[in-house]
Amino acid sequence: MAGLNISPAGLGDLARNKEQQARGAGADGLDLRVSEESGMDARDIMNLRKFTATEKLLIIIRCPKPWARAFHGTLPSKTFATKAKTNETGTVRSAHGLMVSDYDMMSVWRFNGTGYSKIYISALEPGAARGRWSPEARDLVKAMNAFLISKLQHGCQDDFLNAEKNPGVKLADHFLAIRMGDGVYLRDPNYCENFYRHHALYWPYLSNGKHNGQGLG
Repeated sequence: MAGLNISPAGLGDLARNKEQQARGAGADGLDLRVSEESGMDARDIMNLRKFTATEKLLIIIRCPKPWARAFHGTLPSKTFATKAKTNETGTVRSAHGLMVSDYDMMSVWRFNGTGYSKIYISALEPGAARGRWSPEARDLVKAMNAFLISKLQHGCQDDFLNAEKNPGVKLADHFLAIRMGDGVYLRDPNYCENFYRHHALYWPYLSNGKHNGQGLG
Protein backbone atom coordinates (compact mmCIF):
# COMPACT_ATOMS: atom_id res chain seq x y z
CA MET A 1 0.00 0.00 0.00
CA ALA A 2 1.30 3.44 -0.89
CA GLY A 3 2.29 6.07 1.62
CA LEU A 4 1.72 9.79 1.59
CA ASN A 5 1.55 11.64 -1.72
CA ILE A 6 2.97 15.10 -1.09
CA SER A 7 4.85 17.62 -3.23
CA PRO A 8 8.60 18.23 -2.87
CA ALA A 9 7.80 21.75 -1.64
CA GLY A 10 5.52 20.36 1.04
CA LEU A 11 8.13 17.81 2.08
CA GLY A 12 10.73 20.58 2.27
CA ASP A 13 8.52 22.63 4.59
CA LEU A 14 7.97 19.64 6.88
CA ALA A 15 11.68 18.82 6.90
CA ARG A 16 12.60 22.42 7.79
CA ASN A 17 10.17 22.32 10.72
CA LYS A 18 11.91 19.18 11.97
CA GLU A 19 15.30 20.89 11.59
CA GLN A 20 14.09 23.81 13.71
CA GLN A 21 12.91 21.40 16.39
CA ALA A 22 16.26 19.62 16.27
CA ARG A 23 18.22 22.87 16.62
CA GLY A 24 16.07 23.77 19.58
CA ALA A 25 16.94 20.43 21.16
CA GLY A 26 20.68 21.07 20.67
CA ALA A 27 21.44 19.32 17.37
CA ASP A 28 24.53 20.70 15.62
CA GLY A 29 25.55 21.02 11.97
CA LEU A 30 26.77 17.42 11.74
CA ASP A 31 23.48 16.10 13.07
CA LEU A 32 21.51 18.18 10.56
CA ARG A 33 23.71 17.26 7.59
CA VAL A 34 23.66 13.56 8.38
CA SER A 35 19.89 13.72 8.89
CA GLU A 36 19.44 15.13 5.39
CA GLU A 37 21.64 12.38 3.95
CA SER A 38 20.29 9.48 5.96
CA GLY A 39 16.59 10.29 6.46
CA MET A 40 16.93 9.80 10.22
CA ASP A 41 15.77 12.45 12.67
CA ALA A 42 18.57 14.84 13.64
CA ARG A 43 17.61 14.56 17.31
CA ASP A 44 17.96 10.78 17.14
CA ILE A 45 21.36 11.14 15.48
CA MET A 46 22.45 13.63 18.16
CA ASN A 47 21.39 11.35 21.01
CA LEU A 48 22.81 8.22 19.39
CA ARG A 49 26.15 10.00 18.97
CA LYS A 50 26.13 10.88 22.69
CA PHE A 51 25.12 7.34 23.63
CA THR A 52 27.78 5.66 21.51
CA ALA A 53 30.45 8.01 22.89
CA THR A 54 29.49 7.12 26.47
CA GLU A 55 29.09 3.40 25.83
CA LYS A 56 32.05 3.10 23.38
CA LEU A 57 29.77 1.68 20.70
CA LEU A 58 29.75 1.46 16.93
CA ILE A 59 26.25 1.07 15.46
CA ILE A 60 25.58 0.58 11.75
CA ILE A 61 22.04 1.37 10.60
CA ARG A 62 20.34 0.91 7.25
CA CYS A 63 18.58 4.21 6.76
CA PRO A 64 15.08 5.10 5.60
CA LYS A 65 14.51 7.17 2.47
CA PRO A 66 15.85 10.73 2.88
CA TRP A 67 12.41 12.37 3.05
CA ALA A 68 11.45 10.18 6.00
CA ARG A 69 13.17 12.81 8.15
CA ALA A 70 10.06 14.98 7.65
CA PHE A 71 7.85 12.48 9.54
CA HIS A 72 9.78 11.07 12.52
CA GLY A 73 7.85 11.93 15.65
CA THR A 74 4.74 12.75 13.61
CA LEU A 75 4.04 9.22 12.39
CA PRO A 76 4.73 6.00 14.29
CA SER A 77 7.58 3.80 13.10
CA LYS A 78 6.81 1.03 10.63
CA THR A 79 6.36 -2.16 12.63
CA PHE A 80 8.15 -5.46 12.09
CA ALA A 81 4.83 -7.04 11.04
CA THR A 82 4.26 -4.46 8.28
CA LYS A 83 5.70 -5.94 5.09
CA ALA A 84 4.46 -3.28 2.63
CA LYS A 85 7.23 -1.10 1.18
CA THR A 86 7.48 2.63 1.81
CA ASN A 87 7.18 5.09 -1.07
CA GLU A 88 9.63 7.90 -1.89
CA THR A 89 8.42 9.93 1.11
CA GLY A 90 9.54 7.12 3.43
CA THR A 91 5.94 6.47 4.51
CA VAL A 92 3.56 3.56 4.11
CA ARG A 93 -0.14 2.93 4.73
CA SER A 94 -0.90 -0.20 6.72
CA ALA A 95 -4.05 -1.67 8.21
CA HIS A 96 -3.22 0.43 11.29
CA GLY A 97 -2.75 3.73 9.43
CA LEU A 98 0.20 5.74 8.18
CA MET A 99 3.72 4.86 9.35
CA VAL A 100 7.22 6.18 8.69
CA SER A 101 10.07 3.85 7.75
CA ASP A 102 11.93 2.63 10.82
CA TYR A 103 15.66 2.40 11.48
CA ASP A 104 17.11 -1.03 10.65
CA MET A 105 20.17 -1.81 12.75
CA MET A 106 22.67 -3.91 10.82
CA SER A 107 25.12 -4.55 13.65
CA VAL A 108 26.34 -3.22 17.01
CA TRP A 109 29.93 -3.38 18.26
CA ARG A 110 31.76 -2.24 21.40
CA PHE A 111 35.30 -0.84 21.30
CA ASN A 112 37.57 -3.06 23.39
CA GLY A 113 40.71 -0.89 23.34
CA THR A 114 42.24 -2.34 20.19
CA GLY A 115 39.25 -3.14 17.98
CA TYR A 116 35.53 -3.89 18.07
CA SER A 117 33.72 -6.79 19.69
CA LYS A 118 30.30 -7.77 18.34
CA ILE A 119 27.19 -7.45 20.48
CA TYR A 120 24.75 -10.05 19.15
CA ILE A 121 21.26 -8.51 19.00
CA SER A 122 18.77 -11.10 17.80
CA ALA A 123 17.00 -14.18 19.10
CA LEU A 124 19.46 -16.46 20.89
CA GLU A 125 18.23 -19.36 18.77
CA PRO A 126 20.16 -18.86 15.50
CA GLY A 127 17.88 -18.10 12.56
CA ALA A 128 14.75 -17.54 14.65
CA ALA A 129 12.75 -14.44 13.72
CA ARG A 130 11.60 -14.03 17.34
CA GLY A 131 12.75 -15.24 20.71
CA ARG A 132 14.67 -14.39 23.86
CA TRP A 133 17.62 -12.00 23.57
CA SER A 134 20.70 -11.81 25.75
CA PRO A 135 20.41 -9.42 28.72
CA GLU A 136 23.06 -7.12 27.16
CA ALA A 137 21.16 -6.89 23.87
CA ARG A 138 17.85 -6.33 25.61
CA ASP A 139 19.23 -3.62 27.89
CA LEU A 140 21.00 -1.75 25.06
CA VAL A 141 17.92 -1.57 22.84
CA LYS A 142 15.76 -0.63 25.82
CA ALA A 143 18.17 2.21 26.66
CA MET A 144 18.14 3.50 23.08
CA ASN A 145 14.36 3.32 22.77
CA ALA A 146 14.09 5.40 25.92
CA PHE A 147 15.40 8.42 23.98
CA LEU A 148 14.74 7.67 20.31
CA ILE A 149 11.90 9.50 18.60
CA SER A 150 11.56 6.69 16.05
CA LYS A 151 11.87 3.50 18.09
CA LEU A 152 13.84 0.42 17.09
CA GLN A 153 11.43 -2.33 16.07
CA HIS A 154 13.69 -5.40 15.94
CA GLY A 155 17.22 -6.70 16.33
CA CYS A 156 20.21 -6.50 14.01
CA GLN A 157 19.91 -7.79 10.45
CA ASP A 158 23.48 -9.14 10.38
CA ASP A 159 22.59 -11.35 13.36
CA PHE A 160 19.47 -12.89 11.77
CA LEU A 161 21.17 -16.10 10.63
CA ASN A 162 18.60 -17.27 8.12
CA ALA A 163 19.97 -16.99 4.59
CA GLU A 164 16.57 -17.63 3.03
CA LYS A 165 14.55 -15.09 5.03
CA ASN A 166 17.21 -12.44 5.71
CA PRO A 167 16.50 -9.47 3.37
CA GLY A 168 20.19 -8.98 2.59
CA VAL A 169 21.46 -5.74 1.07
CA LYS A 170 20.37 -4.06 -2.15
CA LEU A 171 22.00 -1.43 -4.35
CA ALA A 172 19.44 1.19 -3.30
CA ASP A 173 20.24 0.73 0.42
CA HIS A 174 22.17 3.42 2.27
CA PHE A 175 23.62 3.33 5.76
CA LEU A 176 24.84 5.35 8.73
CA ALA A 177 27.69 4.34 11.01
CA ILE A 178 27.52 6.02 14.43
CA ARG A 179 30.98 5.48 15.84
CA MET A 180 31.68 6.55 19.43
CA GLY A 181 30.21 10.01 18.94
CA ASP A 182 30.86 10.40 15.22
CA GLY A 183 28.45 9.96 12.30
CA VAL A 184 29.64 8.53 8.98
CA TYR A 185 27.18 8.35 6.07
CA LEU A 186 27.66 5.34 3.77
CA ARG A 187 25.81 5.91 0.53
CA ASP A 188 25.50 2.32 -0.73
CA PRO A 189 26.37 -1.30 0.17
CA ASN A 190 29.85 -1.00 -1.33
CA TYR A 191 30.68 1.91 0.97
CA CYS A 192 29.18 -0.03 3.89
CA GLU A 193 31.21 -3.15 3.12
CA ASN A 194 34.39 -1.09 2.81
CA PHE A 195 33.65 0.52 6.19
CA TYR A 196 33.23 -2.93 7.75
CA ARG A 197 36.47 -4.20 6.28
CA HIS A 198 38.39 -1.04 7.24
CA HIS A 199 37.29 -1.55 10.87
CA ALA A 200 37.89 -5.34 10.77
CA LEU A 201 34.17 -6.06 11.20
CA TYR A 202 32.54 -9.24 9.94
CA TRP A 203 30.59 -8.65 6.68
CA PRO A 204 28.09 -11.52 6.22
CA TYR A 205 26.77 -10.66 2.74
CA LEU A 206 27.67 -12.39 -0.52
CA SER A 207 28.45 -10.63 -3.80
CA ASN A 208 24.76 -10.89 -4.77
CA GLY A 209 23.70 -9.14 -1.55
CA LYS A 210 22.31 -12.27 0.11
CA HIS A 211 23.20 -13.11 3.71
CA ASN A 212 25.52 -16.10 3.96
CA GLY A 213 23.57 -17.53 6.91
CA GLN A 214 26.64 -17.60 9.14
CA GLY A 215 27.58 -15.62 12.21
CA LEU A 216 30.90 -14.33 13.46
CA GLY A 217 33.09 -17.21 14.55
